[in-house]
Order: sequence, then C-alpha cells, then structure tokens
Amino acid sequence: MTKLKNGASDTLGQRAYREIRDQILSRQLEPGQRLSLRGVATSLGMSMAPVGEALRELSRDGLVETEPGWGTRVRRMTTETLRGQHILRTAIECEAVRHCARLASGDQLDHLTELAEELDRRIDSDAAPADIHGLDSEFHLRIVELSRASSLVEVLKSNQLIRMLADGSVLAHNQEKPALQHVQLVEAIRSRDPEQAEQAMREHCFRSMQLQLSQIAMSGVEM
Repeated sequence: MTKLKNGASDTLGQRAYREIRDQILSRQLEPGQRLSLRGVATSLGMSMAPVGEALRELSRDGLVETEPGWGTRVRRMTTETLRGQHILRTAIECEAVRHCARLASGDQLDHLTELAEELDRRIDSDAAPADIHGLDSEFHLRIVELSRASSLVEVLKSNQLIRMLADGSVLAHNQEKPALQHVQLVEAIRSRDPEQAEQAMREHCFRSMQLQLSQIAMSGVEM
C-alpha cells in the first residue's frame, strides 16, 4: 500500500482507508456492494476528499474496483481469482525465502522463530481468526523483508488483503493442519539451503491454498 502524505487532510484519508478496509474485510460491506463517494463520506462523517483518497488507495490494494459508468464497488471474488492470488503468493514467497535463507542473520531468525512459535500456539489452540490473521501476515511479510527484496513487500501486502476477502480465509481455521507448521518453516530457513527453504515454503503455500479453496467449496459460498 502506498503511504499517504503527511498533513491533517491526509490523516483523515488514512482513517477513512482503515475504516473502509476493515468494513470490507469484516463483511459489513459486501462483495459487489456499490460505494458512492457521497454515501461513504456521510457514513464516516467526513468530507468527500479524504474518502476519495481512501477509495483510490483501496483500488490500488485490490479491495475495490471501479467500472466506467457504474462507479466503485467492493471487489467480488471468484474461486479462479482466489486461486490466482494463491499462485502469486507462492511465487513471491518461494523466491523471497531463498534469499532469506542466505541473507538473514542469526538474531533475525531468532526473532522469526519467536513469531512462528506464537503464531503456531494461536493456531494449534484454535484461537479466533482475528487473533491469527495479523500475526500470520506479519510473519510472512518478515520473511520477505529479510530477503532484502523490498519491492516484493507491498505486493505481498496487497495479496494478503485480497485473499482475506474470501470467506475461506476464516473458515480454513476450522480445518486440521500440521502442528508447529511455521516453526518447521523457520527451521528450513535455518538450514541455509535455498532449495530446502523453497520446498518448505512451497508446501506451506500449497496447503494454504487447498484449505481455503476446499472450505469455500464445502460451504457453498458464492463470492
């Protein structure tokens, strides 16, 4: 996500962005729902300028879409679109983890292990999805940051948000998953073998895709 500029107006833009984003991800705003600039501004108690700024940012993130003659609406997800986002995620993280395995310091991997342990603890104790999503995003973004390929960080942030549009992003937490899966991923990175790290990440991403797509199929949800 592109950072908004500093200033009072931009602070309102950031607040509008966060509020609209959270309403989209919590399904208070449904997929396909039209977002009129005036209507959203009124609901947030803001002028149209910061809301327009927020909607442009959300469009860049992929959470809303604009069609000429129709306006802006919450993005609709299809199974094929979701599958494509998982494939993109796999490409980003598999390449990043190869560099992370070579470049990350011991202290940086120790911190990554701490994140992994807490994340696996929450997953294995069936914590609420809201308590898992943020930490999971932080963990995977940290791997990309440690690859020193900074251009991939913003791409992955957008990818994470789009994948959270699907109902399966919540439902998948009810499925059985390998214990300590993120700790094992860090151990593969600690091997310093790019091939081993990539294979572990590829398997991790594939399981994530299968869980989300299978849960959507089971629920019969139309996105």
